Amino acid sequence: MAKLTTVLLATLLSTTSAFAPTANIGRQCSLHMSEQPESAFVADVPAVEDDDDTFDAVEKMGRGAAKVKRGKRKGGDTSAPTTTKAAATLAPEETFYEGPPAITETIAPTISILTVVGIVPAAAAWARQAWVRYKITNRRIRVTSGIGGKDMAEIVYPDVVEIRTVKRLFGDGDMVFFLRDGAKFEMRNVPKFEETMEFILSNVDKDVVEMYKNKGDVGQP
Repeated sequence: MAKLTTVLLATLLSTTSAFAPTANIGRQCSLHMSEQPESAFVADVPAVEDDDDTFDAVEKMGRGAAKVKRGKRKGGDTSAPTTTKAAATLAPEETFYEGPPAITETIAPTISILTVVGIVPAAAAWARQAWVRYKITNRRIRVTSGIGGKDMAEIVYPDVVEIRTVKRLFGDGDMVFFLRDGAKFEMRNVPKFEETMEFILSNVDKDVVEMYKNKGDVGQP
């Protein structure tokens, strides 16, 4: 019995010593695993630029690029010197005559009132004195007529290609202007005919002046 007991004790001790290293190895493995740092996936993040640089980069993408291009087209290079043109100064408009036709046009119609036939011409002549107005300047010729002066016709001297006139008895006269588009512009009983004609000729083209001197005055033979 004593020998059997001794054998059993020896067997138990050997078994205990055999399993002890396994436990130590397990503890060492667990300790080693616990000491290792945890690993995680970290994506590459680009360095953040300054706010201004980031804004410029975003603006140049897509719609931003279009805005930049449009801004360059509209504004252009602000550093380039801008050339300014001097405004052309026009001479002030000078009025030579402004008023009604010559009063002499009413003389004959007024006398003809003594006859029944002369009433209509006299009324027409006095109506012209009331409603017709001539305005002759160094730029244009304007005629207003109608009740209250509602009708207006106007020409400028560069449009005149020919002038024909007829001088009347009391110093006034009639004028007809031929325009480039084929239209005609008439003025009857213009007061101070010779002075007015001289002023008009000083503003029209030289070719028109030469043509008028040759055959413009219809009253001359």
